[in-house]
Amino acid sequence: MKRNHILRLHWKLFFPFVGISWLIIGITIIYFVRHEEQRQKTNLENRLLNVNYTVIDAYEHGVDLQKTVDFIRLFTAKTTLDPLHVTVYNDNRNMVADNAEATILLYDDDGNINPELEKLWNSGGHAKVSNMSYDNRKCMINSMTSSDGRIHSFAALPYDDEVLTFLRIDPMIWVVVIILGVLSLLLAYLGSRTICRNVYALQDLAQAISTDSLPDNIDPGQFSKDELGEVSRNLLTLYRDKIRAEHEKMYHERQIGLNISHELNTPVGIVKGYLDTVLGDNGIPHTQKQKFLLRAQQNIDRLANLVGDMTTVMRLQENGAGIERREINFHDLAVMLAQDVKQGHIADNMTFICDIPYDCRVLGHESLLNNALLNLIYNAAQHSGGTEISLIWLRKENGMHVFSFADNGKGVKEEDLPRLFDLFYRVDNGRSRKNGGAGLGMPLIKRIIVALGGNITVENVPTGGLRFTFSLPTAK
Repeated sequence: MKRNHILRLHWKLFFPFVGISWLIIGITIIYFVRHEEQRQKTNLENRLLNVNYTVIDAYEHGVDLQKTVDFIRLFTAKTTLDPLHVTVYNDNRNMVADNAEATILLYDDDGNINPELEKLWNSGGHAKVSNMSYDNRKCMINSMTSSDGRIHSFAALPYDDEVLTFLRIDPMIWVVVIILGVLSLLLAYLGSRTICRNVYALQDLAQAISTDSLPDNIDPGQFSKDELGEVSRNLLTLYRDKIRAEHEKMYHERQIGLNISHELNTPVGIVKGYLDTVLGDNGIPHTQKQKFLLRAQQNIDRLANLVGDMTTVMRLQENGAGIERREINFHDLAVMLAQDVKQGHIADNMTFICDIPYDCRVLGHESLLNNALLNLIYNAAQHSGGTEISLIWLRKENGMHVFSFADNGKGVKEEDLPRLFDLFYRVDNGRSRKNGGAGLGMPLIKRIIVALGGNITVENVPTGGLRFTFSLPTAK
């Protein structure tokens, strides 16, 4: 089925190529043939004129005209002008000289003058070479009159074998035509085949991609070094990027599933252990039983927080654009956050510095923004090991307010920075688990900022600590 398409495309290109080539060759050959025929004919006409010029010149120099005609006949014998007719008349229309076997007669047997010859006679000394039928033969003929008007010289050249042979185009021209025709066929075939080969390669590649049957070891170098080859290479690159992205997505989803399972199993296992102990041993002292139940409750709270955070993360990821945004005075939000941090002893050992302009208004969701900023503060308080936290307005650009949140702690390794916003990623698994971290704080922060129309990046501060730079849309 595919091969039929290939053949059709091949011939669709082949026949136009051949047609255009033959058209160009045909026009060129026709022009050349006509030009060559005209050149040969002009050559004979000039030689015919020279005959009459010679006769008139001989008359004007007092040379015997018959001897002149005989000399011309002798000179042109066995040449292209061999069938030449030359006849000279005086002004009384009496024959003065001619070649006896080829006389040009003014009158026929009935005494009637030939009208064509009479026309030439009356045309004077400037007549051009004409084609006419004379003595039942087609010929080219010319008449010339002496300056005193007393001598009229006629020269005629019948289209006999010698003349026709001279005017005939060299047969080699047709050999050249045939060779050019064959070459044009060959070039058209090779050209269309070369073009189609690239199209077929692109077609096969697209077919393999659409059916997901592209070999893994296909070499981009096998495609031609032209526009079609470039399209094929780009298509191959896009396909491989798509496959790589799908594999990474599958791997990422599998890791998320494993992490979720692990994070849920830990508190569930602890709760089950305490409850099994309490229910299975009636002799446990009341104080010990209360302690076990309290630990179970703490892990239930941990499990509830984990599920709540996961729900928020997924909701933001799937439907972030649907969040209702309102105008918020970010200065007031930051001031209340600073009071909550101080009153709630969220970061007892760290100083919170806030520098936000009074009329800094953004578009956002107050509870989500508060959640994101609290997560940043919790993360710095639990993991940075620093003594200071700062929330500072940096600038306004492209319709966005840009802020900085930083601490003066120890920062993280450079290789960990690109993964800080990945779900369940922990820089220090042991310490994070000890502090109750599940690796959801950073992903939640990023998804909140992005869902509100901004962006967030993270970097190590040269003097120590982490700096988060985030933006939020400006309220109009």
